[in-house]
Amino acid sequence: MRKLLTIVIPSYNSAPYLERSVLSVVPCGDELDVLIVDDGSTDQTPEIADRLARQFPDRVRVHHQENGGHGEGLNQGIRLGQGLYLKTLDSDDRLDPSALKKLLDLLRACEKSGDLPDLIVNDYVYDRPEKEACFSVSYHCQLKENASLTWDTVRSFPLWKQFMIHSLTYRLDLLREMKLVLPKHTFYEDNLYIYQPLPYVQKIRYLHEPLYGYFIGREDQSVNDQVILRRLPQVTEIACRMITSYPLSFLKTLPVKLRRYMLSNLAGQLFTTSSLQYMSGEEGLKQNRRMWERIRSFDPALCAALRRHPLGRFTVLPGKAGRGLLVAAYRFGRRMIRF
Repeated sequence: MRKLLTIVIPSYNSAPYLERSVLSVVPCGDELDVLIVDDGSTDQTPEIADRLARQFPDRVRVHHQENGGHGEGLNQGIRLGQGLYLKTLDSDDRLDPSALKKLLDLLRACEKSGDLPDLIVNDYVYDRPEKEACFSVSYHCQLKENASLTWDTVRSFPLWKQFMIHSLTYRLDLLREMKLVLPKHTFYEDNLYIYQPLPYVQKIRYLHEPLYGYFIGREDQSVNDQVILRRLPQVTEIACRMITSYPLSFLKTLPVKLRRYMLSNLAGQLFTTSSLQYMSGEEGLKQNRRMWERIRSFDPALCAALRRHPLGRFTVLPGKAGRGLLVAAYRFGRRMIRF
């Protein structure tokens, strides 16, 4: 049977929660291609993955590899996926079965009509250990459901509303044609996965359903502040790669709303990265200076545009007081989404 959707599940030492993640999707039919990427795990993850593949041979596959990091897991999804579309699912997260069935219905209808979107956007929720769906994120104010959208027909995004990897399902051939390859052994590469394909996206559909359940609350999670600070060089490197993906002259050729969104996305990345750098003390300040030098060297016009952006202005407030205000704003934002 034709596979409509590849769900790639990068898995490293995921034994306590991998089965829950896989079982949240496999009941939804054999149009699914569930690819578990065992990223050199040293616990029981390989055995659990192989058992699930034997249990659901028509829809679960396993790829074992030497440790390459989350980004290499996504790369394998792009290389080995058999579906028309690709969605990523972290091994400690879940998909809502009801919403997943609606996504498959949408993909089936799009394939039948020949009107294939390049990107499908869905809502998502945050799960905590004590409660699922404790906080929800919706795009219904920006995107119209049951319509084939272009960047000209989407509504403008507010500064605080951006895509997350949990909200995106790409047409797989688009990722292959643009030759998207994510860096190995680097965390936070999902920002590249979100940002770099956007200029290649022409048609968009919106699924106004909380499809993805994103688990937060573990102390060892990559989004925990203390973990992020220990990996600050990786955060900085990903921010630099993201911002230097396209010069301003190229962004100006894109539809106006897409260009505005991408500049806001970059400015938001600068806001977050600079806040973490300032929290990290003197070494973080050095990384911040090198980051701006790298952006300026890549494209002075883009650098100037980002410094003028409302979010970008926050990152260049002068002195210790300015840095403190930026960090306070960052921490307030984290509390608002209950991280």
